[in-house]
Amino acid sequence: MNANELADELEDKDRLWNVDENLMIKTCAMLRQQQAEIESLKDKLYLTKQSLDIVDSWIGKAQEK
Repeated sequence: MNANELADELEDKDRLWNVDENLMIKTCAMLRQQQAEIESLKDKLYLTKQSLDIVDSWIGKAQEK
């Protein structure tokens, strides 16, 4: 379960638990923001790994010469 799914679950439970609606809205917004940041970091990590793979390939080719 990711933060977006957790936020959805909390919103559904809010109606059952009779929790302060403003608190729940803020909590769900925070969870969704954190999930967006996680996805952004995953993308950056993927691009960094691709860059390192390219550099390793170049180094390998240079060493073969």
